[in-house]
This record gives sequence, structure tokens and C-alpha cells, in this order.
Amino acid sequence: MDTTLNTPKSQHPFLAGFWLIIAIPVTMMILFPILDILKIPDGDLKDRISFSIMFAVHFGAGYLWARSLGRRSGLSDNRMMNALAGLAVSLSMAGVEFGVILFDLDHIIDPWLALFNGVGNLEFGALFAPWTGLVCGITGFALGIGLKNLKLGLKLLALGFATGFLIYLAIMFTMQLLGFKVYSGRAVMLPTPSCPFG
Repeated sequence: MDTTLNTPKSQHPFLAGFWLIIAIPVTMMILFPILDILKIPDGDLKDRISFSIMFAVHFGAGYLWARSLGRRSGLSDNRMMNALAGLAVSLSMAGVEFGVILFDLDHIIDPWLALFNGVGNLEFGALFAPWTGLVCGITGFALGIGLKNLKLGLKLLALGFATGFLIYLAIMFTMQLLGFKVYSGRAVMLPTPSCPFG
């Protein structure tokens, strides 16, 4: 497949990220009615259905994101790159959580979280900053492999992880400065309903 650069169709490549932004809302819009209609109780069946829907939606979002990004970058359509990006997004989003359960990583995660003395928003950041970095890095690597360029893939892996990790922390820190914290849903100076996370 020809991956040479052509004239970009758009000067707004960040619009491609729209597909990734809507992945979780679309997952919820599909998942919740299904679980409600079928009255599926908590358990392995509910977990498998949730994982399958999340995986499928994120694969589609990743595929469409890569296709849009490629077109906006002037690349010829590359289905391998698009499919690998979709697989990377779905595996890194749904697969990381599944991997934690599958490989019983609590013995690693619990001591790490213990360093933050039970402060919920710091624990949240300690988990999701590296997770966000992994999603960005793995997806970047998949783009490079899809273009059959290992060097580019490794570069995107490193840059993607660093960018995702640091941007997550920057956003979290900014929200803290503005008075918002994870688990509250509103500024901490406003009355907040009782919450077990403080």
C-alpha cells in the first residue's frame, strides 16, 4: 500500500481526535441499555459483555481516528495502519484493565498506591497518568508498524507515552488549581454531597 505523502486535505489534524473522544460515551450509550434490558446481574457474564462492547467500540474509534489522521496528514489510505491503530486503542483501553485482572497485579498496584496515603485524587492520577501514556504510546507504535516503519513506531511509542503521561498530569494539576478534584464533580469550595473518597 502506498504510504507516500500527498497534499493534506485539511489543516486541522486535531479534529481526527474526535473519534477517540466519543469512544467512551458511545460505549456507555450501547452498554447501559443492553444491561438494563437484559437484566444481567453482576458477575462474569456482565464483565464479558462489557469488555466485548468496550473493545469493539474502541476498535472502531481507533480505526476511524487513524484513517482521519492519515487523510489529514496527506497519506494514502492504509487499512493496515488503520486496523492496527484500532487494535492498539482497544487493547490498551480495555486490555490494560483486563490484564490487571488476568495477571493479578494487585501486589504491584497496592504498594504503589499506598505511597499516596489514601488521597483519592492522587491515587487516581498515579494509576491513570501511566495508563494514558501507555494508550498513547502503544497506539503511536501501531501507527509506525502500520506504515512499516519500525524506527518511526519506536519514536512514536516513546513520544506518545511521554506526551500522554505529562498532559494527563498537567490537566489534573490545572483542575486542582481551579478547585476541582477527582471524585467530587464540582469545585471543592462548593457544597459537595457526601462521598466515600472525600
